[in-house]
Amino acid sequence: MSQRTADDTTLAYSKTVESYAHLFDRPEVRLRFLNNTLAHQAACRENLDERLKRFGFLKKSKIYRQVLELWLHRLIFQELQKLLPVASKQRFQLLQRHKAPLAARLFLSFYQFRHVFYTAGVALAVVALFGVYTAVVWSSQRVNGYLAERYRGRTESRAGNQYSAHAQQTGTEHLPDYRPERVWLVEQKDNYERYSNGGRILTTYETTNHPRGYHVFRPGGAAHSDELNRAPVGIVYHSSESDLLPFTSANNDSIETRTRGLLEYVQKNKSYNYVIDRFGQIYRIVRDDEAANHAGNSVWSDSRGVYVGLNESFLGVSFETNSEAATLDEQLTEAQLVAGRLLTQILRSQHQIDDANCVTHGLVSVNPGNMLICYHYDWARNFPFEAMGLSDKYKVAPATISEFGFTYDEEIAERLGGAVWAGAQTADEEFKNRARQASTTPEKRRRQLGERYRAQMESQRKARAASTNEP
Repeated sequence: MSQRTADDTTLAYSKTVESYAHLFDRPEVRLRFLNNTLAHQAACRENLDERLKRFGFLKKSKIYRQVLELWLHRLIFQELQKLLPVASKQRFQLLQRHKAPLAARLFLSFYQFRHVFYTAGVALAVVALFGVYTAVVWSSQRVNGYLAERYRGRTESRAGNQYSAHAQQTGTEHLPDYRPERVWLVEQKDNYERYSNGGRILTTYETTNHPRGYHVFRPGGAAHSDELNRAPVGIVYHSSESDLLPFTSANNDSIETRTRGLLEYVQKNKSYNYVIDRFGQIYRIVRDDEAANHAGNSVWSDSRGVYVGLNESFLGVSFETNSEAATLDEQLTEAQLVAGRLLTQILRSQHQIDDANCVTHGLVSVNPGNMLICYHYDWARNFPFEAMGLSDKYKVAPATISEFGFTYDEEIAERLGGAVWAGAQTADEEFKNRARQASTTPEKRRRQLGERYRAQMESQRKARAASTNEP
């Protein structure tokens, strides 16, 4: 746009100002309107030219003329607002009569209702911020849900949550699946056995006990047959409940000394079939085809039936550790986690043991004197089933409750962190439902099933004793 065009615009504006000035009856007000508006006009143009100094091409465009014209009309409106005491409707009619541009009239309308627009703008900003906050929270929840689904294996208890974090750190989700055909005995020497999965079993403390012999009971109470079963059908994991020294290199000799003491004690009492020390070394104590004294009064079940007195039917595997340790990191070393997984694969492959029968002592132990579960607490929580390549047995309803009516009290729940594992709660509800269906009370039903348990334990003891010529 040329300088002449700009001057023409300014001249037209001056004439428009003069026409508006006639709206004022009093000469002094008319003069004040002219002087103020024209003075502001000159300053406005200088200001606009200064801002567009670096963009000279814009002064040659139609946009410059339109912006300048709109800006100059704005000055008229401001002075009218100050000096003309008439209603808004009248003022708008005056603008139309003087043929102000449509943009100018719209500008005046906006100026009149500016406070409404300001309020609406603030409200829209608040709504937008709330929407952004809601989106962020929703996205975070979705991400958390995805991560929780990805890292499965958490139990509902606090201990289970501790294990889940540990499992993520050790990357157990990336370990290969268990395949029994890939596990076999590679080498056998006088004091060890070596297997294809890398497992190495030391036999220097191996001893003997009586041969296995057990019944499998139907849910109603009768044995499947009078013939005794001899092959181990499952694994019970234990903690040795030993005193633990800090696991540091400075304690190497002391740790090994305590391990030797533990192995000698277990060998003497024939306590377990296997012990895994803190350095991950696996020791066989009692041979697989013979029973170790590891489970006592205990119950578990699978698709075949119910097992009582698991010394006879399950292998006992003990980790050198203590169940009172606050976290899984303190209970098991990395070497023990690896060794436990390798030994589990070896035993399952050799004896065709199903995942369903790999369980912990705390989940099978009972006290027939007061009909309470969890007589022994080792691994009643926090056992790393996933690291062993196993499913989570804390979710399984135990036969101790559903089949025999054993229960739990506040002391047991408190010791487990405030609540028993999820499967025990499910089994308790199932037992109560069965009592209602039988039109009896849980207490009466519990006494009846307690007698059934004791009778089955006695029947099994006599049958095994007869088969081994024991008194």
